[in-house]
Amino acid sequence: MNPPASGSPIPDASKQLRHELRTPVNHIVGYAEMLLEDAADPAHAERRALLEEAITGAREVLVQINTALPPSTAELSAVDVAALYAALQPPRERIVRAVDALGEVPGVAEDPDFSGDLGRIREAAGRLAPPRDEGAARAGEGATDTRGAREAREPDGRARILVVDDDEDNREVLRRRLERDGHAPSCAADGREALERIAGERFDLVLLDVMMPEMDGYETLQRLKDGPSTRDIPVIMISALDDLRSIVRCIEGGAEDYLPKPFDPVLLRARIEASLEKKRFRDQEVDYLKQVDCVIEAAASVEAGAYDRTSLTHVAQRADALGRLARVFDSMASEVRSRETRLRSRVRELRQEIDAARGQRVTSEDFEGSRLENGEMFAGRYEIVELLGHGGMGAVYRAHDVELDEDLAIKLLRDEFVSDPESLERFKTEIRLARRISHPNVVRTHDFGETGEVRFLTMELVEGLTLRELLDSREKLGVSAVLAIAGQLADSLAVAHAQGVVHRDIKPQNLLLDPDGILKVMDFGVACLAERSSNLTQAGAIIGTPAYMSPEQLIGEAVDERSDLYSVGVVLYECLSGRPPLDGSSPITLIAKVLREEPPPLADLADGVPEAVCALVHRLLAKNPGDRVQSAAALSGELARMS
Repeated sequence: MNPPASGSPIPDASKQLRHELRTPVNHIVGYAEMLLEDAADPAHAERRALLEEAITGAREVLVQINTALPPSTAELSAVDVAALYAALQPPRERIVRAVDALGEVPGVAEDPDFSGDLGRIREAAGRLAPPRDEGAARAGEGATDTRGAREAREPDGRARILVVDDDEDNREVLRRRLERDGHAPSCAADGREALERIAGERFDLVLLDVMMPEMDGYETLQRLKDGPSTRDIPVIMISALDDLRSIVRCIEGGAEDYLPKPFDPVLLRARIEASLEKKRFRDQEVDYLKQVDCVIEAAASVEAGAYDRTSLTHVAQRADALGRLARVFDSMASEVRSRETRLRSRVRELRQEIDAARGQRVTSEDFEGSRLENGEMFAGRYEIVELLGHGGMGAVYRAHDVELDEDLAIKLLRDEFVSDPESLERFKTEIRLARRISHPNVVRTHDFGETGEVRFLTMELVEGLTLRELLDSREKLGVSAVLAIAGQLADSLAVAHAQGVVHRDIKPQNLLLDPDGILKVMDFGVACLAERSSNLTQAGAIIGTPAYMSPEQLIGEAVDERSDLYSVGVVLYECLSGRPPLDGSSPITLIAKVLREEPPPLADLADGVPEAVCALVHRLLAKNPGDRVQSAAALSGELARMS
């Protein structure tokens, strides 16, 4: 910086001069402190004393600069500049004297690295003289420059740090300091070079100067933080600028820290380690989140039926909670896939049974009760298509709803079930209860209606045949087909029981199978809320079919979901053996057997049924509800695990 004419102010020159003078001070302190560390041996006591003298002189220079050029000063006159250089002369000469004396110490001249650094200190001290004074000659000009040969490589486990500074001595001081601290430094002379290096190499930290030609540190920092692949690299600004505005601007721009020159080596080391530690944590977080995404993608692939066990191999190797989650998930996903394979096999066999039975389907025509003719318009909106079947509670017809233009099923209720207000209320309750159950394996009940003296229900139309029709045709079913039925039945009851609804009349006639082997449970008409005692039936009255009813239901005791599970056991026993577990010549005889006798061992009646399946069916048929499987959800789980 050339001095101005006497008394003429230089706008905003204080900031520039402060930077120009603090930079050589940084060089002096940096090189001298590294030489001081090398002179730790007691034999080098003289070297240590002179180096400490040079450092003391540099500290005095810094005090003079900070006093004459505080960050708040905006303008500077030639008089102020001259006074500052005059104040710097004594400490500058102190530095030069110490360096000259060091050159005379035995052994220094024979140490090219040591003498080369002394030359750099002398050259930096010369830059503290007024510009018209060329200062001391650069002693290190003829010294061998080993910086290129020392360019850092990346040993295993060492942090890659990029030093960005347009001043060669600044780069060299930092490079050597970082090597001493066990890092792997690289250097760039300006912001553009730095961005090119970072684009092609991996760095853990950037030490960035502020004042550089072409692209300064502010712009370089902004480009780093704007780039998706570089925004997580921590940046420490190291600059001779130490005004608050510059520091705030860098921190707001995303810098991890700001360290003014000349820097304290201990402070530099601490801030670098803190930044690298944050970077390590951030890298771990990014890696963790990527592996969480792998688990999420694996979950989606399970849902899509495309799960690949190798997709979580690397995540499962982790020793933390995510690794344990990946291992558990892989085990569960593999089990789900195995269960799905078994279920598909079971459904295929069930469909084969259904296909074979459909050609032999028998529909009894001995229904006694209200009859509707094909083509008849019923209740003003339903065109009767055909009779689908009939049972203990009434006939079921296929009909076309002319108002909604869709087919549905209509159940005409027998007069005796709705002849009194109490029975009528029961079936209205059926609608309210059935509407609370939404599940693919439950026939949806739409509405309750009355026309004249006829009461009816409208329901979802399901094409297929009842399990009763299937058994009448096939007598008994294969194990896989039975397990397919049992799993769907357990799932439907789990949903109903969760709503507080107990069916109370599970039997083959109420289990409908469509051509794809999908089970539909019908007739929640005798269900009641499990949490309240029914006041719609007389105490001890039998509601249901005795052959499929639990002992507690037969004698009029309170029932819960385990009563439905007993009925499931009866259905499975009959499907596997071709006969119910207990039979009698009259309802009274049958009830007596259900209350007192044990059914014959299933294994004696059904060849090839696995022992685990036989044991499960007999547990469901236990007289004491506490000895049965305790919930439909638990039953579903046991069935899914069976091969």
